[in-house]
Amino acid sequence: MSRSQLPVNWSAVVALSLTALAPMAQAAVVEPGETVDLAPGDPVDSWTLGTGATLNVNGATTQAINATSSVFLNINAGSTTGSIQLSGGGADARITSSTIVGESGAASGFGITSGTADIRDSHISNDRVGMALARFTGQSGAVVSMMGGSVTGGTGGVSVSNGSELTLDGVTVRGTSSASYGLRAFNADVTARNSSISGGLNGIQYEGNPGSSNLGTLVLDNTQVQGQSGAALLVSGQFSPGTRTRVELRNGSTLEGGNGNALEVDNDAHADVLVSASRLTGNFAVSNGSSGQFTFDYASLTGDITADASSSGTLALANSSHLKGNVSNLSSVTLDGSSLEGDIGVTDGRAARVQLSNGSQFTGRLQGVQNMAIESGSEWKLVDHQQLENLSLDQGRVTFGDEGQFYTLTVDTLSGNGTFVMDVDWASNQHDVLDVTGTATGSHVLAVAGSGVDPRDPQALTLVQAAAGDASFNLAGDQPVDVGTYSYKLGSRSDGTGGTEWFLDPESKSISPGTRSVLALFNTAPTVWYGELTSLRSRMGEMRFNGAKPGVWTRAYSNKYSVSGMSGVGYDQVQSGFSLGADAPLPWGDGQWLVGVLAGHSRSDLDLTRGSSGTVDSYYAGLYTTWLDQASGYYFDAVLKANRFHNKAKVSMSDATRAKGDYDATGLGGSVEFGRHMPLAGNWFVEPYGQLSAVVIGGKDYDLSNGMRAEGDQTRSLLGKVGSVVGRNLQLADGTQVQPYVRVAVAHEFAKANRVQVNDNLFNNDLSGSRGEFGAGVAVAFSQAFSAHAEIDGMKGQDIEQPYGVNVGLRYSF
Repeated sequence: MSRSQLPVNWSAVVALSLTALAPMAQAAVVEPGETVDLAPGDPVDSWTLGTGATLNVNGATTQAINATSSVFLNINAGSTTGSIQLSGGGADARITSSTIVGESGAASGFGITSGTADIRDSHISNDRVGMALARFTGQSGAVVSMMGGSVTGGTGGVSVSNGSELTLDGVTVRGTSSASYGLRAFNADVTARNSSISGGLNGIQYEGNPGSSNLGTLVLDNTQVQGQSGAALLVSGQFSPGTRTRVELRNGSTLEGGNGNALEVDNDAHADVLVSASRLTGNFAVSNGSSGQFTFDYASLTGDITADASSSGTLALANSSHLKGNVSNLSSVTLDGSSLEGDIGVTDGRAARVQLSNGSQFTGRLQGVQNMAIESGSEWKLVDHQQLENLSLDQGRVTFGDEGQFYTLTVDTLSGNGTFVMDVDWASNQHDVLDVTGTATGSHVLAVAGSGVDPRDPQALTLVQAAAGDASFNLAGDQPVDVGTYSYKLGSRSDGTGGTEWFLDPESKSISPGTRSVLALFNTAPTVWYGELTSLRSRMGEMRFNGAKPGVWTRAYSNKYSVSGMSGVGYDQVQSGFSLGADAPLPWGDGQWLVGVLAGHSRSDLDLTRGSSGTVDSYYAGLYTTWLDQASGYYFDAVLKANRFHNKAKVSMSDATRAKGDYDATGLGGSVEFGRHMPLAGNWFVEPYGQLSAVVIGGKDYDLSNGMRAEGDQTRSLLGKVGSVVGRNLQLADGTQVQPYVRVAVAHEFAKANRVQVNDNLFNNDLSGSRGEFGAGVAVAFSQAFSAHAEIDGMKGQDIEQPYGVNVGLRYSF
């Protein structure tokens, strides 16, 4: 068990009480300069010590011990005594693992005046004051160090006089009556570590001493203080107006007041309070002409800090400190890397200043505050309409409440540079307003919340009005505000009285990123489908080169497309994927037909404007056939392919939020190609061809998380193409066959009406028009069984461009 938990020797207490009534009990004297040792079983006497006397109590029991001069007192382990009063000055006491029980009516259980005492693991109790430290006028005070054990008193636990010093470590101090204090100090220096202090009224009463100019200190380190019906800590100038003291609460100390007050500063007292690495609950109250300077360092308080009309104070929160409560009538409030949730107000026209710095956060109202400075990433979040004389910003931010709350901030003077986070209800046109009734200077940003929903009645919404000054306002990122289908820029105009208004201009609309993402996703499926088809076409050309043999094959490919439809929506698409297949000649007919099956996957990443993006995962399977007449060189290819598209959109909106949406769609398409392979001299060949491809992707309706509604009709594509391949067949010395070639073609997209509705606004994803295609590749047959193929290609059209396309493949023939 810990030292603070050592049991009281109650049997010794009872023995002491009985022997105090016994006729053999006598008063004993230790003569000046004499030393007396007491052992267990010695007579139980009360003792008086003369000057320079020494009394050693070695596990014995005594009644009261008194001295009025300099003495030496040693109470050793296992001893029990009555009250001890060392009032002569210069006494030196050592008490270890003992019990002191003051007799009825004793002033204190243990009292010492202008002396020193070292008390360890002992228990002191009395019906009045448990322990009292005092001093003679003109002399130094008592100095007591107590480690472990307890002190209990009916009137109070411990009383410490002006000029005395008390150190507690691991001690329990308790006042037991309803009006008691746990610890009472008069301009003394008190340190309590790892201790517990409680009183029936107040936990600690710290008071001034009449005629003393001492600045006393109270340090509580990992110590719990409780006032059962009053304040946990009371600093009072009742007996000495103008009392000043320094209070430090450190390392997990707590204050619990039965009246809700953790700390009271009263009756013309002045307290400088530091709360460090502690979390407190309860109010700080300054009253009756008092003042308080409150500093929090890595600490928190849940409760109000108030000064009445006759009092004042300051508050500083630093290093991630947090206050949840209201602050009233303080002359300054400073937040440095900290936060405050509650209102800050002053009355009676007194001046007050609020400063936020280093990423601090203030959420609440200001009342009567004249000056506010918001610096270095700090934020003031409004909870109501506000009025303020002077607002200065230096990379600070003002947020006009939560979503759906609309406030007006009225300031006389605005200066510096900062950000105002504002909200608009686009259905009702309600919005936040910054009203500068005097002069506005500096450069400021308006961060206006966007929406995926279209405004019901687009209007020029005035967000800022300034009566005078040369201030400038711009939208966040110099980007328009996204409002459903369109985005709107910020405009400005004179108000006709010398002032300026800044407003969202409905005449400046442009297509929003959300709309761009919707149109892009609906537009992407055909290019995904054709990118997959190009790889298959090169595979069938390879089969004609190698002959109609059964085999298995694989292809990997990557394509990039840059698309801009007639709607003006542009995006880049990067596609990568692979195909697997197997084919064999038909066992009937002229033996020149070959059929196969394929399956594969591709992923397309869309790069849209302003950080928006999209992805399309395509899963597909299909059938294909090719026919080549060896005599004439004519050939025919056909493909039937089904796709499942999984589409995702991520939209970066103007207010830095992200909107998301996804949907699935099914596509079915086919392609037929007819051409002729014509050998030329020198192993050269030419292969003119024509191709017709068509695909239909099912329509789909879906929503983005910001409320935008997308409705897509079926997407169709009908692409005709004519072109030619020119190449040469080479035979290497080791028997390897190599076929390099180039390809050119002209394609035309016939489909025009691919309609998409965004919030009931109709767009046409029209990629119709002609395109030029080009490519180059090589097919290599290393043996009768193993061959490889590689190709690069590109395409250029009016609304679509393919900067590059690459595909490579392997084939194994049986």
